[in-house]
Amino acid sequence: MKNLTRLAATAACIAALSACGTVMPTADSGYLSDTRALLPAADASGARRAAAQALDPARVTIDEVVWRADARSELGDDERQALLAALERELRQAVQALPPAPEGRPARIRAAITRVETVSPGLNTVGTLLLIGPLDRGGAAFEIEAVDAATGEQLAALRLGYFAPLGELKARFSRLAPAGIAAHEAAAEFAALLQPAGAMPAEALPR
Repeated sequence: MKNLTRLAATAACIAALSACGTVMPTADSGYLSDTRALLPAADASGARRAAAQALDPARVTIDEVVWRADARSELGDDERQALLAALERELRQAVQALPPAPEGRPARIRAAITRVETVSPGLNTVGTLLLIGPLDRGGAAFEIEAVDAATGEQLAALRLGYFAPLGELKARFSRLAPAGIAAHEAAAEFAALLQPAGAMPAEALPR
């Protein structure tokens, strides 16, 4: 009877985690150059600012990708560098996949990792062996912006916290995999802000 009660309680915890989805509440870290124009997400996952004018991927460069996460994240320097490199790679690929916008102004991307939640592969292995499912989940939070290459004016920005879905198999058994998945999600969302559906082509803007 006690075992059944324990299993039921564990299942309830898993259901609660699943209900939370991928939302990781985020707070302003102070990294972004301007937060006044950001629109907060309804689910508290962050905030966004879309570009008013579509940016040309050929004229967008990555200026910096830095670490701003709490020192208590207990990650080694090699792990931090791996995550920074992963975010830079994801951003580069996401921007390069955008269609050309020849009239777009030159821009620089600044990005920071502001939070990392790792997983315990051992704990998730035990949960899987007991047919309960993963007991731990991870993810990361980011602040990313595109600024005018000449003036430094903010053109687009994203603050996002993302937990990897519990159903993502590779996120269960690798300490940093959830943060890598979150970096991919953040890069994709940010790239979409550079060429939002409502953005005006540069030639249509008033001079």
